Amino acid sequence: MTGLHRYKSFLRKVNHNTASDSQHTEDIVLSNKPIVIGRDPSCCDIVLDSTKYQEVSRQHLKISPLSSGSPSDLPQWEISDLESRNGIYINGQRLQGSQILQVHDQIKLGRKGPEFVFECEQISFVGVSDIFPVVSRKLDLHQKGFLVPGIVTVIFVVAMLATQNSNNFLYIFAAYLALASHYVIHKLCHKHKPWWLLVSLGLATGLPLLTAHHELTAIFSDILPGDLFKHNENILAITIKEFLKAGLLEELFKVLPVILVYFIGRLLQSPKRELIGVWEPMDGILLATASATGFALVESMMKVHEETQSKGSFAGLTLLIPLILGDISGQVAYSGYFGYFIGLGAMKPKKLWRFIGIGYLTSAALHTIGAIISELQKEHKLDFLIGNVLLALIGSLAYIFLMAAILKANQLSPNHSHKSANG
Repeated sequence: MTGLHRYKSFLRKVNHNTASDSQHTEDIVLSNKPIVIGRDPSCCDIVLDSTKYQEVSRQHLKISPLSSGSPSDLPQWEISDLESRNGIYINGQRLQGSQILQVHDQIKLGRKGPEFVFECEQISFVGVSDIFPVVSRKLDLHQKGFLVPGIVTVIFVVAMLATQNSNNFLYIFAAYLALASHYVIHKLCHKHKPWWLLVSLGLATGLPLLTAHHELTAIFSDILPGDLFKHNENILAITIKEFLKAGLLEELFKVLPVILVYFIGRLLQSPKRELIGVWEPMDGILLATASATGFALVESMMKVHEETQSKGSFAGLTLLIPLILGDISGQVAYSGYFGYFIGLGAMKPKKLWRFIGIGYLTSAALHTIGAIISELQKEHKLDFLIGNVLLALIGSLAYIFLMAAILKANQLSPNHSHKSANG
């Protein structure tokens, strides 16, 4: 048991000494199990003298412990009449059945039988886990979500201090912000997926982009018509280009690892298949946002690197923070919404590709709108203030879509009733 305070419950037997007009007491300590009081030594825990207490039945009463919320809470005890002949009197009132004892309650067996007073006193106790809380088995630091985020933060802080005078500081800081953003989503989802799986999905989209050393536009430049990448296009050309590149190609690229995990999960045996695979919308959201986080991190760092090369480290830092934090309502939100439909299709396999199509087009449309606004700003075809207001609106809309998907996924989850019961 942990905690610095304990409570000792006991019955104080009152012996009236008429000769000296005084009282003598003795304590009967109550343990954590029921006790029976009566005259029969074969079945009673506390045996009273049958010649001295003739009003007491063979089995007169039972006192049972009731569970409390914490070891440091005031313990509760229930007293029950075992169909005694002369009854039990609590503070002068005859007990009917059972009731919970209160501190200082006077208990009398019959009108003229023995008398007890129920008492509960706080005692001090210091255990090993009180002096060294880290050894307590009841804290469950990992499950409470305290341990890993704190250790990861310490590691990143040390790494940032060690690289504060170099560009590596920006890369480490960006990685920390990206992990923190995904951790927020992970906690909102209230579902566990192995950390190595989430990291693997992030690497699956981030590493190819990092290896290419340029944006995804260059990777797909051979796929799309070359004239779509010229500058000074009209609105229609920009819309077509961003829908094909940012909307369709990027969203497909980000969810390909999730679809791969979906099919791999079908080949595994329980319980690994449920832990790793995609079986419900919440699985799709978690995996898709992890995949998008890796992609967004590398894409943002490429932009920051260009800014740093031309304007210095401070300019790179001021660009880094809004880019990474904004991805929770951008790249990550689009893919998370797409992942919801992949998980929905997993619950209804006959409609899998239909749901994937709906999620694909919806996420691509949201992504395209944001990309068009950014491109118009870059080409100076849209007022800076108006462009930022529009970006804030589309970002808010994407974030609302993601949060709505998470809430709906929670309702559709087979474990929804269990989650609700546990708060």
